Amino acid sequence: MEERLFDSSHDALRFAFSYSGQQYQASAMNKAMSPAIGSGKGLVGVDGAAQAGMIRRELGTLPELHQRVLTARAAPRELPCECRSACCMGKTLNPEWAEAIVWLTDQAMQQLSGSFSHYRVRRSILEKIFGVKIDLVQIAEDCGAHRNTVGEQNKRLKLWIEGERGRRGLNSAPGVEQVAWTAIDIRLKAAGMVKIEVAA
Repeated sequence: MEERLFDSSHDALRFAFSYSGQQYQASAMNKAMSPAIGSGKGLVGVDGAAQAGMIRRELGTLPELHQRVLTARAAPRELPCECRSACCMGKTLNPEWAEAIVWLTDQAMQQLSGSFSHYRVRRSILEKIFGVKIDLVQIAEDCGAHRNTVGEQNKRLKLWIEGERGRRGLNSAPGVEQVAWTAIDIRLKAAGMVKIEVAA
């Protein structure tokens, strides 16, 4: 039976987004201080770069909305920065993650039709949905928006991205993220990169 390198599509995408093509050129000190990505599976150097490229190729076949949602969820928000400037504290915003958030912020306008939608509010809510530690009160204060407006827009954007959670006797409605994960899961399993669960 063929060996599949990743236990889940989430693991595969995190690997592809986190993989640095410069990894095999890193200094001896950087190699010693950084855990090897995919250690034990041969995913270093050119092999790792090729595997990351194949995963990204499968991602690129999905609709742009799905690509952006999966990027926002699986790509690291920050990357190491070696500029040694005190302002960044060794980390910088990952441009790929930021681009996904900007694209989704523009698309979110359609989900908030019929209400005033402030760009910074939409963006902050989406950043929160995708892992940034901030609460709705802080978003309202930072953006000069009413808390009720922020709360209502948060509900609508969460429903769009995450779907509706099932309650007793009610079917849940999937959000775009769940649909995107299902789509990439099918592609990565068909490509032989992600394990297929065997029913007991």
